[in-house]
Amino acid sequence: MPDAIGAMRAGTDLHQPIPDPSAGLTPEEAASRLAEHGANELPPPRRERLPARLLRHLGEPMSLLLIAAAAVSWLGLGERIDAMAILAIVVLNVAIGLVQEGRAARALEALRAMESPTARVRRGGHLAVVPARALVPGDLVLLAAGDRVPADLEVSDADTLEVDESLETGESLPVAKAARGRPGDDGERASVLLSGTLVTRGRAEGLVTATGPGTELGLIAGALAERQPPTPLQLELRRLTGRLGTVAVGVAVGVFGLTLMRTAASEGALERSFLAAVALAVAAVPEGLATVVSVALALGVRRMARSGAIIRRLPAVETLGSTTALLSDKTGTLTENRMHLETVTVGLGDPLPPGAVEPEALDRIAEVAVLCNDASLDPRSGDPLDLALLDALGRRLPEMQGRHPRTAGLPFDSARRRMTTLHEHPAGRRLLVKGAPEAVLERCATVVDGPGAERPLSPEDRARVLGIAAGLAARGMRLLALAAATLPEAPADLEAAEDGLALVGMVGLRDPVRPEAPGAVSDFRRAGIHLLMVTGDHPGTAAAIAEEVGLLAPGDPVLTGVALRDHGLPEDPLTVTVYARVDPGEKLALVETLRDRGHVVAVTGDGVNDAPALRRADIGVAMGRGGSDVAREAADMVITDDNLATIATAVREGRGIYDNIRKVVNYLVAGNLSEIAVVVVALLLFPALGIPLLPLQLLWINLLTDGLPALALGVDPADPGLLSRPPRRPSDRLLSLRRLGVLSVRGLLIAGASLGALVVARFAWNEPWTHARGVMFTVLVVAHLLYAFAARLPSRAFLENRALLAAVGMGVLLQLVAVSWGPAQALLGTAPLSPREWALVAVGGVAPVAVMLALGRPAVSPGPRPGGPVPSP
Repeated sequence: MPDAIGAMRAGTDLHQPIPDPSAGLTPEEAASRLAEHGANELPPPRRERLPARLLRHLGEPMSLLLIAAAAVSWLGLGERIDAMAILAIVVLNVAIGLVQEGRAARALEALRAMESPTARVRRGGHLAVVPARALVPGDLVLLAAGDRVPADLEVSDADTLEVDESLETGESLPVAKAARGRPGDDGERASVLLSGTLVTRGRAEGLVTATGPGTELGLIAGALAERQPPTPLQLELRRLTGRLGTVAVGVAVGVFGLTLMRTAASEGALERSFLAAVALAVAAVPEGLATVVSVALALGVRRMARSGAIIRRLPAVETLGSTTALLSDKTGTLTENRMHLETVTVGLGDPLPPGAVEPEALDRIAEVAVLCNDASLDPRSGDPLDLALLDALGRRLPEMQGRHPRTAGLPFDSARRRMTTLHEHPAGRRLLVKGAPEAVLERCATVVDGPGAERPLSPEDRARVLGIAAGLAARGMRLLALAAATLPEAPADLEAAEDGLALVGMVGLRDPVRPEAPGAVSDFRRAGIHLLMVTGDHPGTAAAIAEEVGLLAPGDPVLTGVALRDHGLPEDPLTVTVYARVDPGEKLALVETLRDRGHVVAVTGDGVNDAPALRRADIGVAMGRGGSDVAREAADMVITDDNLATIATAVREGRGIYDNIRKVVNYLVAGNLSEIAVVVVALLLFPALGIPLLPLQLLWINLLTDGLPALALGVDPADPGLLSRPPRRPSDRLLSLRRLGVLSVRGLLIAGASLGALVVARFAWNEPWTHARGVMFTVLVVAHLLYAFAARLPSRAFLENRALLAAVGMGVLLQLVAVSWGPAQALLGTAPLSPREWALVAVGGVAPVAVMLALGRPAVSPGPRPGGPVPSP
């Protein structure tokens, strides 16, 4: 049990004297404790008001930078259309963020809905039904099969009690419970009942140890209330925005000074210098990046929804693609979360699949498995093991029950470890026994062989049966031995009549592995992602499932929650691939440790116990079909088909989206650097030119190049080999110094071609400065547009992205209009170009891109070869 829970319970008044514990609290004492501890309910979520949420989103660095650019465009340049377009981008991004919020509040509401509405208690010696919210520490609560536990309890009395804790602890089967110090108390939470769990069998009385926020369910709610940290993509975009903003301000100040120096003697020099500096600063800000990221993520969400993955938070798409460690639950994620009959052992034979057993022998197995059974298929209720037996063998259940009605029985309990029923039979009475192999075998004197004949059960036979049982248990199965006896009449003592039984056989049941799980594990390994199983289930069961899916090699260690509490996490948690008997606090600690070590952590889960880790991870992935509402509301992504392979598809999608965002950054930054280089170099080398590029020319370049081509790059088809790459290093940046250097060279190539065209037009052909500026302006636009193809490196399939071909073609056509159409010429300060000038534009536009394609190097190292070692954070 987590230390926090123990401390919380230690602080209650449970240990204050109660006049008569069997009578429960007096009404006066209950009222006093209710006033002291408060209602047994989770606190309502703290709602952040809309204005505060709006201001928080507007305070994001990208939003502030775009707002500043819009203000400068409107107030400084008088470009209201551009300003409104930039503000529209801000409004769109803020709206998307606001819509995605509120998930923590919905998760808390789902937790509140799990709380039991009423509870049966003893107060003042009388049985009473009270609202669950009125329970207090020290109350004596009565429970029966089908009841949801209303608070955390310490069992004081129990009869064949079993509780389904799967949604809180991950245990796939109901857990036997007993009062502390009684038979069946194994010392490990065996006397603890957790709020929100379900009683599946038996009855119990228990003292309330914690209520409301002090319960384990309440601690989970507290963890969910904490706001989720930003995703790696959000952090990266914030860093990128800060860098670009700093560059834009520096460039504006520098260009303002240079322009003022060069034009100080002319009239209106100060105003022209200011406008030129502001226009270049606005052009240096890639305001299209925010839109491209939103569109790329939104389209990725649509594609993933068709594949069975619902994205609740847009940046989660990319985050999953950069995942380096995936913590997977076992129950309901790697397995189907339902018990299934796997093997049947007839007499002393070998274990076989049910379909391989002879019909007559299977009928003898079914007689015991189906009749000695308290489950029901209509309505569906009962112990999961009993239900699995009915699913597999109960096709003749009504007929068998009609021919052999039950007349007496002894229910299963943790002390006897078996169940016994007595039925009518033509020869008198039929005694049927089902239970743990050791408990049933000690009552058997004979064994029924394959043909149906009985013979004595020797010590060697007993050893063989127990050996088979041990082997199947090591594979994660639950074993039930089946025995029977025919009696001439109903016995006076049913338990005494169990001696001298005939062993009919044995059945092995387990929660089966999902068929697609081994392939998904292989995909994650190929993608360089560390996959860990983190479960609340038994270590043996966890190890068997992990070995079957290829996650664990025979003999590899399995670390338990007890070991974690005693010794803490390993220095490198990734050296262990299976963690079993782990509680929510330990799972959360594992997530935080991996994140602290620089890993991008994804967590899958379906239960209440998974919710805190789902929220704290970089991305939480919940199972939508078999999972709890709490897990779904806490997660960033919900898998509708509960298929682990769908997560592998999402990883590929996420990696493709990051690749595209990287291409867009390459394209926008190198292009914007080329504009800055043209202005700065022309100011230094050609003072007679005056302002190298007019403010409206800079904004026109920004409009043509930062819009449709960037969007087309953002939806570039994904590389088929994405899952063969290792995940990108968490330390990698969209705009690292090394990458900035490569992009600067590319920008200088484009700027060099543009300035070369200026030199040719002015000095070789003696064109006026204004006309030469028009040639340089056109070369800069065409080269920047064509650079979009080089930004796709290492991909060389130019025709693959038809949207990019159309965007570049449209941009070139609009530039042709800008230098050929009279109104556009007057607005942008251009003039018609002659054929030889168009030839110069063609050469100048293609030359820098041809050099980049010839070099053929991406702007960033692709990392280790596929299948190589995963980079360490």
